[in-house]
Amino acid sequence: MSNNPTNQEKNKEPKQKAQTTVKTAVAKHCLTESIAVNIICGLLFLVFGYIAIMSIFQTCVIDPANYSSEVILFQDDLFVINIFCLVIFTALLFKINKHTAFFAKVNMKFMEAGLFAFSAIIGLVWIFSVQSIPAADSYNIYETASQTAQGNYAFLHNGSDFYNKDFYSGFSYYNCYPFQLGFVLISEIVYRIFGTDSTMPLQVINVLCVAAAYLGIAKITKQIFGRNKIEFIVILALAGCIQPVLFCTFVYGNIIGMCCAIWASHFLIKYFQTDKYLVLIPCGVLLVVSALAKYNNLIYLVAFVIMLIIHTVKAKKWQSIAFALALCIAVVGTSNLVIKSYASRANTELKGGVSQVLYLDMGLNESYMAPGWYNNIALSLYTSNNCDIDAAESQAWSDINSRLNKMKNDSEYAINFFGNKILSQWNEPSYESIWVSKVKGHNVDVQEGLGKAVYDGSTGQFLELYFNFYMMAVFILFTLGIYFMFLYKKTNISTVLLPLVLLGGFGYHLLFEGKSQYILTYIVLLLPYASYALCTILESEYTGIKKVVNRLKEIPDKQPKGFKDTKLYGKIFKRKSK
Repeated sequence: MSNNPTNQEKNKEPKQKAQTTVKTAVAKHCLTESIAVNIICGLLFLVFGYIAIMSIFQTCVIDPANYSSEVILFQDDLFVINIFCLVIFTALLFKINKHTAFFAKVNMKFMEAGLFAFSAIIGLVWIFSVQSIPAADSYNIYETASQTAQGNYAFLHNGSDFYNKDFYSGFSYYNCYPFQLGFVLISEIVYRIFGTDSTMPLQVINVLCVAAAYLGIAKITKQIFGRNKIEFIVILALAGCIQPVLFCTFVYGNIIGMCCAIWASHFLIKYFQTDKYLVLIPCGVLLVVSALAKYNNLIYLVAFVIMLIIHTVKAKKWQSIAFALALCIAVVGTSNLVIKSYASRANTELKGGVSQVLYLDMGLNESYMAPGWYNNIALSLYTSNNCDIDAAESQAWSDINSRLNKMKNDSEYAINFFGNKILSQWNEPSYESIWVSKVKGHNVDVQEGLGKAVYDGSTGQFLELYFNFYMMAVFILFTLGIYFMFLYKKTNISTVLLPLVLLGGFGYHLLFEGKSQYILTYIVLLLPYASYALCTILESEYTGIKKVVNRLKEIPDKQPKGFKDTKLYGKIFKRKSK
């Protein structure tokens, strides 16, 4: 197969204006880069190949009988129907692909603006239709941010009367989870501007961030593949990616963090391609905000640092390693600075909180939801040891070693545990985007209108089927996209940056706490590579298959041995069959 466009399409696609574009840095061959990026692609091919295959045969769903408790069911699919739908989908795409002249007429700027507007309109309609009220951690943050915006810091003290306080054994929420103060700061700024009566301003910001994140993914697709056709495909795929839009009712840092991290990735890729140092400034600022909004976005920091180190070796740009060091100091330092600032404002002391060792213990244990999902082990160990992190971690390591020994001695159990943990997160196609608002309170009656249609009506049932097929196609195409990148030697630090983030997210949630909603911010990262795969498939010549088909077509033209008259043979055959 060939992934190059035909001569006809080359003529039809608009030529790039070299005079008006930023000069791209000359690519240099680097053995270190080649080894690193191809190892990343190989691991991703294996991981998502497994997820893609399993998505054809199985879907994970939230148990309707235990819906509010997030209990996951592993539901077998009618794989024949799934394969049939994939065949019809592929045939339809090949039919549409014949009209290649269409892509030359499309103005991608209008397409990008249309994607932003479409995502924003759908999101705004949704959040104002259901008007979800925050709960659990989301409400703790709203409660704190709205009060600190008015100068009240009582919720940062132990023994304070905050939401769900009994769950924390008399300690303040932020003695257990001080990293949440990053999003408290963002929320406080919003509430100081728009008032503290409602979380709707943050939900609107979520919607705008989803639209901006989609625009960022479209830009990155054009950056790394340089084809209007692939960007056109990814824009359509993003328009169909409804889960993050529905997730905007969740007043938490996931969406804002995702948006900032994607645009930080855009600027870092631009730096790799142009060696323009000024683009590192917005890259660093956006990554800092991303980590403040959602501390798990340190995964992006790790990916950025790895690629900057490779770039240092490849291009002999020692400024890259300096920027990597500056990023680490800025991201981690800003988070600690925010925590110390709130502690000072509240005139209290905030401890380090639940550590990653405790989250590892949680992630390796069973849960009533699904393997490795939330099970209260981390918080219980921390509070039962009077917030003494050393004592808590000592117990956690003992439990971790016990779990690892069990898995070592029972390999079948270990395979089932991690296999089900992977699928319960990645192969739950809604990623709790509907659950996250359905189980909460609302400021309007959701027993009618759009809320009822999505929560309990035919629209919700359609979305479940749609999400299942959409993600199945994305997983398959992403796996093929990674393979094609390796096959056609398109793997480099620019094209493999987002896949490295995906690999980091996969590895982290494989070992630490898992939930399907944590995966939601990663699924848009799959789309550029899925779109590249689809474009490659549609443009390939399939010469080997055509030869086989042509030979098969020749078979009926050959006369059977012993019969010179084909008409006579036909009459004889009919007589014999009678």
